[in-house]
Amino acid sequence: MNILGAFTTEQIQTINLIKPICKCNGIKAYIVGGAVRDAFLGNKVKDIDICIDRNPNFIISKLDGIKCFQYYDKFQTASVLFENEVNIDLIRCRKEYYVRDGELPIIEPSHIYDDLKRRDFTVNALAYDIVKESLIDIYRGLEDIKNKSLQKIHLNSYKEDPTRIFRAVKYAVRYGFDLKDKDEIINCVNEGAFNLISNDRIVKEIYLLCKEKMWIKNILMCGNLKIFNVNREKLRIGNENYNNINERILRLFYALEDKKYAHILGENSVLDSKLKISIKYFIENYQKITCRILNAMDNYELYEILKSINDYGLILLKWNDKLKYKIYNYVHNMYHYKSSLNGKFISSLGIQNGKTIGEILNYMTKIELNSMIKYGKKYLVKNLGEII
Repeated sequence: MNILGAFTTEQIQTINLIKPICKCNGIKAYIVGGAVRDAFLGNKVKDIDICIDRNPNFIISKLDGIKCFQYYDKFQTASVLFENEVNIDLIRCRKEYYVRDGELPIIEPSHIYDDLKRRDFTVNALAYDIVKESLIDIYRGLEDIKNKSLQKIHLNSYKEDPTRIFRAVKYAVRYGFDLKDKDEIINCVNEGAFNLISNDRIVKEIYLLCKEKMWIKNILMCGNLKIFNVNREKLRIGNENYNNINERILRLFYALEDKKYAHILGENSVLDSKLKISIKYFIENYQKITCRILNAMDNYELYEILKSINDYGLILLKWNDKLKYKIYNYVHNMYHYKSSLNGKFISSLGIQNGKTIGEILNYMTKIELNSMIKYGKKYLVKNLGEII
């Protein structure tokens, strides 16, 4: 069975550079995982992983057409970019086992059957032997692809690695697969599976869910699986899909009704720093800041409240229907405001007291914002006595 009909000409050319080296040196080599799955689904093949039973450096040393590569000694893998812009990951076949649920696995070099056993779902445990041009399917993954069924490979899979729960959501939604392990996943969540892994690992998987085209469906499925609670109405807004990944994460935070996951989004090393600042700030201050904005009586007061809040914070506030017009007013009329005066000019008028200078600048800012007129230096000179 030849699956290469789903690959581009450039991808096939690159695979054919690797194939004779493996054949001449008795190296077993297999295309594995998503590339095989997507080939059978008729989808465009993007990421090509080739598992080999030798250190990839051996093959790299004999390969032509390499533009650059990066080798990772811990896993004996290499990411190779060829001159035709095709990227292939050469991966040493390995087995893995877990000392404790939730911990990262212990890894040892092995053969293809152990490598397939360590994978998450049957549809991802397919291997295509590029030398023999044959398919290895020990978990009936091809049948599950045909039946649009997604299920784990072995017992205790979701407890060993709880991040597989998020990947189950991703693949089920992306390919329209029926998630066979739904009840088991709900039980794992209820038993605290995610308490076994770090916030960083959780947020990384949530980030990947939000990168998907059907990200809202991913989040809603997480709700159905009891991973976290979301307000469905708050999650959806018009026809907006938010091409910016950070805005999608922010939208999730806005819709969350689960304080635990709100804090997880604010306490990690994965997300953009400005995004985390907004999330952490609004976890503690959202009600307070909302009340202050609602009670603001003029532009100057609104400006003083909002000037220290970054763009993500403003987006978050804009989604509150009670605030959106005030936020719109601030963004369009005050966001780029810069006073027409400065302390140096006021000093040149003979005023040396720092407090007085500050009060004059504050006064001018107030009347300029509330009138939307830049009065400037002439106005200050003419009215300085009255202002003081």
